Amino acid sequence: MCGIIGYIGNKDACELIIAGLKSLEYRGYDSAGIAVAHSGKLEIRKAEGKIDSLIGKKLFENVAGTGGIGHTRWATHGAPSDENAHPHFDCTKTVAIVHNGIIENYTELRDELKSQKHKFISETDTECIAHLLEGKKDLFAALKELHKKLKGSFAILAISAHDNALYAIRESSPLIIGIAKDELIFASDVPAVLAHTNKVVILEDGDIVKAQDGRYEIYNAHAKNGVERKVRTIDWTYDMAQKGGYAHFMLKEIHEQGIAVRNALKSDIRAAVEFVKNATEIEVVACGTSYHAGLVFQYIMKGLTHKKVSAYIASEYPYTNCSSQGTVAIAISQSGETADTLNAVKIAKANGAKIIAVTNVIGSSLDRLADATCLLYAGPEISVVATKTFIAQLTVLYRIAFECIGKKGGLEEVANVIEDVLTKESEYKKLAQEMKDEEHFFFIGRGIAYPIAMEAALKLKEITYKHAESYAAGELKHGPLSLISDGIPVIAIAPKDETFQKTVNNLEECMARKGKGIAVSEQEIPKARLIRMPAVEAIYAPMVYIVPMQMLAYYIAVANGKDPDRPRNLAKSVTVE
Repeated sequence: MCGIIGYIGNKDACELIIAGLKSLEYRGYDSAGIAVAHSGKLEIRKAEGKIDSLIGKKLFENVAGTGGIGHTRWATHGAPSDENAHPHFDCTKTVAIVHNGIIENYTELRDELKSQKHKFISETDTECIAHLLEGKKDLFAALKELHKKLKGSFAILAISAHDNALYAIRESSPLIIGIAKDELIFASDVPAVLAHTNKVVILEDGDIVKAQDGRYEIYNAHAKNGVERKVRTIDWTYDMAQKGGYAHFMLKEIHEQGIAVRNALKSDIRAAVEFVKNATEIEVVACGTSYHAGLVFQYIMKGLTHKKVSAYIASEYPYTNCSSQGTVAIAISQSGETADTLNAVKIAKANGAKIIAVTNVIGSSLDRLADATCLLYAGPEISVVATKTFIAQLTVLYRIAFECIGKKGGLEEVANVIEDVLTKESEYKKLAQEMKDEEHFFFIGRGIAYPIAMEAALKLKEITYKHAESYAAGELKHGPLSLISDGIPVIAIAPKDETFQKTVNNLEECMARKGKGIAVSEQEIPKARLIRMPAVEAIYAPMVYIVPMQMLAYYIAVANGKDPDRPRNLAKSVTVE
């Protein structure tokens, strides 16, 4: 949700923190701020707005010091404003903190602090943390006590004007430490540290850290003792997290999808396959784009193996689940930190289910909870909207399904087909230009194409802010057909499989009511505009047919002056419920 970063070392903290925040803006970008310790004082600069805008206003100039913290915000408590921007501080302005997560009992804490005459400036849940640390001479000890008081999810960085140290707590929100020579960099995610190191420590729930003089000490509140955490080497590079000449990260990541398939073919799925083969029932839990990948898996797994497979929206899973011994729950999350997915996993695990994680981040919370993990190897995905990780998820899920029946090959060629589809980029751009002023879009599909209609609609609404709906094509006549009127685009995802003719019939029903028919297919449909797809085995259609839909959404967004990497109100990793 929010991005936090902290630095303690011998370099200019302000410059490093600002660069780190820019690499974390996909986690939130409605306001930003920093706090740097220098000469017994804290210099705090913060304001509403994106980081580049604040830099342009010279907000961060003339801030000296070698230790500090920073934050880029995705609002949860309190609207975007200067006052609600982080860092927050105590009444004496000698302690500053940044926070990612939600403090569930902040109302009670705030009331208690107000009764003690603490003055609050913001509407946030975070500010109470700074006041709880006010007057504490030993912040490391104070954070141990603080952990007992806070309820919710939180990754917190704290800095004091009175010592040259940095402090941190992690509980149900991601936090890492980048280990470099004589300096330590704390961050919400790996891209923020890649310019300096690929050596990281992934903190775990209950970890409380003091960092000073190039060293760090970890105490775990749950174990009630000091702990050591493994230093991991990340195989991502700084260049992988840059645009590489593309106008936006989204466009770059769309073009990386052939590579994403090939990389995902390297994932070790052996343990996952054994769990799935022996399962009496398979549950899939995920959110957003990952849920759509799960729906595709549901279709192919049922069709190939006839096993009982059910895909659930993770936030709804607690109200519908019936997992038990013999159940395997496949949890899909790019970041491995999606709060609703983690909650669903904990419920399934408590009911006796085995957990398979499909994630892009080794050492993430989901990875640690799982009995088996299938890594995507997609590299950093910086745009808020998922593209290449969706394709990587599908690759891993297809492999699991295929291994269960002994099917070999096919996916390598899909990577080549995707790259062939990408050579038609100019055609998708032209169509987007023609459609940029449309305000309503409908996407339809049947069978394995229906989740792709859902994903296509999601991509369009995420980054263009236009109304986009998806329907199982057969459902049109049960209500949605009343919405079709003159010129409204109806885009049919129509692979050449057993659903093709019925999908064509549904599109023709829309065109008969003056809808503008567009077919994504390898075969022409009379009177419909064709986005021609290469001939491909029908089971692979989701991996290929989504690519022009991603491109269409991208170019409609750009034609309307929207930033596809940073859509309003959204963040990359949703780490609160």
